[in-house]
Amino acid sequence: MIFVNILLPIFTIIALGVLFEKVKGPNFKSISDLTLFFFTPCLIFAGLLKGHAQMAAFLPKAIAFMIALTLIFWGLSLVWGRLIGLDDRRQSAFSLTSIMMNTGNYGLPLVLFAYGPEGLSYGVIVLVLFTFPLGTLAIYIASRGRDNAAKALLEMFKVPLFHAIILATAWRVFKLPMPEVIFKAIDMVGQAAIPGLLMLLGMQLARTKLKGDLLPIFSSSFLRLVLSPFIAILLCAILDIQGLPRKVLILQTSTPAAIIPLLYAVNYDTHPEMVAGTILVSTVLSALTLTGLLFFLGV
Repeated sequence: MIFVNILLPIFTIIALGVLFEKVKGPNFKSISDLTLFFFTPCLIFAGLLKGHAQMAAFLPKAIAFMIALTLIFWGLSLVWGRLIGLDDRRQSAFSLTSIMMNTGNYGLPLVLFAYGPEGLSYGVIVLVLFTFPLGTLAIYIASRGRDNAAKALLEMFKVPLFHAIILATAWRVFKLPMPEVIFKAIDMVGQAAIPGLLMLLGMQLARTKLKGDLLPIFSSSFLRLVLSPFIAILLCAILDIQGLPRKVLILQTSTPAAIIPLLYAVNYDTHPEMVAGTILVSTVLSALTLTGLLFFLGV
């Protein structure tokens, strides 16, 4: 029943995205821009404004969790890549897919279906925090060091998601008024991000073909789907993160490889076919691993 109630709706919407891409062949960039420039920033803005008092206590521990998990998987990806004999460019692709999880397209709907609106409010914070390594470290890895940290940081702040974060933070800090009719409109637009992100994931998967590099693809998928939950559970114990925040952190960081690194891999020619293959394999296999994890978490 866990798969039927939580994961089946997610994979149904992903399948609709695949079907839409195969049948209609839409302009992917236009739909992507609509989702990333409007739907998702509105979801983040509304989610941060609706954040309750417990968020203040959750945030410092969540930041420590994000930093620790990112560094652990960066180290693991480097060691594992050496063990299976990857060259520098394949190592970069392997690190991208092992470190960067899909906290947005996949993670937000997953948390919403599993834990409802309260879980989603924590999920928005997790998405915001893990966007920092996605917008800095991922660019650095994909470029194999050609972009310095300052340039990577500048690129990150060009993403509309960060504009929404800065605006929402200013609104809360200065206690600025927000007309209810305006907030309702923003919140409504933000709700479109959940199906929109899943449709985009399906459209991207429809464009993906599995070509070679099977060992690194399945190795990265193993790190993402099997090892990540264990490390997340350990970090939550060390940082004393309990209750719903613990469940959201573990679940959302055990998702498949993220999509955005594929754009970086294409831009820097860092074996994009290997990155795309890992996204495909890890997404498909997550139906099994996340069903087991949800059962463990007591959904």
